[in-house]
Formats: sequence, C-alpha cells, structure tokens
Amino acid sequence: MSGPWEQLPDPVKPPRWRGAARPGLWLWLAALAGLVVMLFVLDRLFPNSLARADTASLVQGVGWFALVSSGLLFVRQVNLRHAARTALIWTGVAGLLVLGYAYRDLLTDAALRLRGQLVPGYPVASGARELTVSEDNSGGYQVLGQVNGAKIRFLIDTGASDVVLTAADARAAGIDIETLDFSRPFATANGIAHGATATVHELRVGGIVLNNMRVSVQREGLSTSLLGMSFLRQLKSFGFGDHRMVLRW
Repeated sequence: MSGPWEQLPDPVKPPRWRGAARPGLWLWLAALAGLVVMLFVLDRLFPNSLARADTASLVQGVGWFALVSSGLLFVRQVNLRHAARTALIWTGVAGLLVLGYAYRDLLTDAALRLRGQLVPGYPVASGARELTVSEDNSGGYQVLGQVNGAKIRFLIDTGASDVVLTAADARAAGIDIETLDFSRPFATANGIAHGATATVHELRVGGIVLNNMRVSVQREGLSTSLLGMSFLRQLKSFGFGDHRMVLRW
C-alpha cells in the first residue's frame, strides 16, 4: 500500500515534433503539391482553359491558397482519416476556384441569362461601356431606366423615332402633362394617336446618361414607354444576338 508521500510516476507525454518533422508542415507541403498536380492535370484535360489565365493572376491565386492553408502548420497531431478528408475538401475547393476562373466567360454568360430571367429588363454591365439586356418572354427587349430620377420600364423599339413616355410615367418624372399641347400626331399599332413634346433633365439606362433629352408624351393608346431611335442614335452601337441586345456607348 502506497504512502501519502510516495512519488507518483510522471504522466506519459506525447512526443514533440521538432523542426521539419512536424506533421503540420508536411500536410501544408502536401496541400501545395496537390494544388500543383491538380493544375497540371487541368492543363492536360482542358488545354485552352488555363491558357487564358495570365501568369500573374495564377501566381496570385496560388499565393492566396498557400496563405489560407498555412493554418496546417499549427497541426501537432495527425488523424490520418481526418487529414485525408480535409485534404480532399481543400483539393475540391481549389479545383472549383481554378475551373471557375478558367471558365469565367461561360459563367458570366450563364449569370447574365439567369439574371435576365429572374429580373426581366435589368441591364447588366457586360464590359467597358457596354450593357446587355436579355430578351423577354414575348421576344422583345425591355429595360429598366430612370427619367429625372423616376424609375421607368421601357420597351426598346427600333421602329419608334422618339423616346415616348406614357402619361403615368411622365407624371412620375415630374412632367406637368396638363400644360402640354397634345396636338402632334403619332402613328401607332392601333392607329393615329396624338402626343406632346417635352424635355427631361436626365435619361439614364444603366451607365448611359443623356441630359436635356427631348421626349414625346402620349396621353393614351400606349401601355409601356418606348426607347426609340432618338436614344439609340446616341450610342456608339447596338446589336442583337443569342437572345440578347448589347448597347455600347
């Protein structure tokens, strides 16, 4: 029977890793090696994808991965099953990031299509001084804009000579339609209608801004305001294709 002053044996301490033998360092190096191998495989499977990625951006991406994964350096003990699962997760994340960057043009196009379906008429900046408008369900092109700060939904109509506002949209833009002279004849799909001429301080569609724009106001016979040729002629170019309309200015 042991006495009260008997010295107990020291608890067994886990071995300490020193220098390069620490498992965290090996895990981190293995993660970097896995990334390099994955890039090599992607380059073999998809030759044109990584070719479009400039070297500086690729090096920057690898640097960010190395920084984020550097937390592995603080690992003291290794559970092989957990380590393998973590390595697979990180490899998958890195693969998705690389594929996303390599195919960013296709993903951007898909995002534009999805946004056009979810928010019809929302103009999307698809390049420097370039807007893309998706085709709506009826085959036309509607776009959300602003007139004197008021939000207006327009139908882009290459057959209309002017920017034409409905009476309700004109009121929302601060135009006093009671003072306008509705004696100007307009040819519409429903026959001849009469409208008036007014000037708005600002017409905005996405990044396109036109000041002191002359517009027409139609009191009846029009359900949606129109963006006609007086607006489109102010642009550098516009074109249709693949169920989209591209405006450049």
